Amino acid sequence: MVTWADVRRWDPAAVGRVADDLNAWCTRLIGANDDVEAMARFDGWTGDASVAASTRGNSLITTAEQLVAQASAVRRGAHEVQIALERISAFVRETEDLAYRHGLTIGDGCVVPVPGQPPLAPEVLAIRQRVQTEIADKVEQILRRATDVDADFAAIMTRAMRGEISEQGVGTLAQAADVGAAQSGLSIIGPPEGGAPSDNKAWWDSLSDTAKVALLQNAPDLIRNLDGVPAVDRDSANRAVLQREIDRLQSEATEISRANPNDPRTPNQGDWPGKEKLDEIAAKLDGLRAIQSRLDHPGPGQQQAFLLGLDVGGDGKAIISAGNPDKAVNVATYVPGTGADLAGINGEMVRSDRMVDAALGAGSPSTAVISWVGYDAPDDVLPNAMSESYADNAKKDLDRFQDGLRATHEGAPSHNTVIGHSYGTTVIGHAARDERLAVDDIVFVASPGVGVNQAEELGLPADRVHATVDRKDPIQLVPIHGIEPQHFEGADVFASGRPNEPPPSYWEGYDEASHSKYWDIENKALVNMGRIIAGQPTS
Repeated sequence: MVTWADVRRWDPAAVGRVADDLNAWCTRLIGANDDVEAMARFDGWTGDASVAASTRGNSLITTAEQLVAQASAVRRGAHEVQIALERISAFVRETEDLAYRHGLTIGDGCVVPVPGQPPLAPEVLAIRQRVQTEIADKVEQILRRATDVDADFAAIMTRAMRGEISEQGVGTLAQAADVGAAQSGLSIIGPPEGGAPSDNKAWWDSLSDTAKVALLQNAPDLIRNLDGVPAVDRDSANRAVLQREIDRLQSEATEISRANPNDPRTPNQGDWPGKEKLDEIAAKLDGLRAIQSRLDHPGPGQQQAFLLGLDVGGDGKAIISAGNPDKAVNVATYVPGTGADLAGINGEMVRSDRMVDAALGAGSPSTAVISWVGYDAPDDVLPNAMSESYADNAKKDLDRFQDGLRATHEGAPSHNTVIGHSYGTTVIGHAARDERLAVDDIVFVASPGVGVNQAEELGLPADRVHATVDRKDPIQLVPIHGIEPQHFEGADVFASGRPNEPPPSYWEGYDEASHSKYWDIENKALVNMGRIIAGQPTS
């Protein structure tokens, strides 16, 4: 097994240089491809000597193909190992820094106090002993990962040395390089078909670091939307696909524009062939760029964002978390309502960021709030939002997502909340009623009904079901999906609206704009949602 002294000496850059050298060697050999193929052609020359020369030339070509395939396999393997080693080296540095700060040192197989230290107070000694145990566990995990990486690379090298990575008769050296690269990694069994999020988590945990790196680089679509894969890895896979989709949509928009070269009108000057499709692409690109900006350039005080899901088909879907849900003490999933799609994702992310701030203000030690535009929402109130079909089609996906959050969370179970707005409350209601969501609290904001008549039908105690509706919100005029949750017996009905707002007058009417104001900075609903996320009572 690899020792701590070994991993401290590991140099990822050295492995990277090996990969670069092999790549340069393969490139030079592939560049000479025409010369190599010419060795097997002797136009106008016949006879025994010609046959012998041609046979020898073909043999050299085959040998060159095998060498390029083997070198490409090792090159790609070295590149993947370099990435894995960089991760391990980072873990080593973090662990040794933690040990140093607590007066500990790490040796092979042990974590001990640095010699010559003065006696410690009992309470300080207790803390150091706890940290010492924690560091010993980290060391064991790091060495296990390092051993897996070492074994993976050794297996690739062994296969190459034995000539087991090769392909004869592929036609060109470039094709031989592709074949070798495809054979570089060890065989990786995919996730269990139809497995639960807990099954997916067990599968992911069973993979070595090099296998994970290979999947993240070469098969991101396999894992990026897979419930049960940790947030950091889903984010890594989705970020690669995000840029791919931006590039693809930009190319598609360019092609549509070129289809009308003689039309003097532009998309902003009335209808023209292809305008509707071009407008749809432009809206999706706006959403994708907003996601990219939030990921790469968080604003002052904003938490790191994680892209947990992405789908540009139809109206588009996206799942973005403000904060890491696998590490946060309090985790909330926000489900928007009618009209939610990829084009409008920026507004949903703003709401999530504001809920994070509200929860932190309520005393939450760490928080993650997820914008879950992970379903096909109704496009309009009439007639689509009158149907329950959108909620029924979404309920299993929301349930699996919540199970995935439970499966990947590190340490003690987090306090999980789902928050729905408008038709999003109907989605949550159907999911809780039929699938029994793995959550601690449910929040309904401006609900048209959630498919049940009492709070207990949602699988939670009534006081764990929270609801609010603004006095001017016209949504309360159309309880089309059952009893509105603010009327459930025993439910926690909390306030919304601006502080010190005067009581309504008899003649006061409804205001459609109030349906979207619950996340305004000074709205009491936002404050109360933060308290619920933090596990505090509403006010």
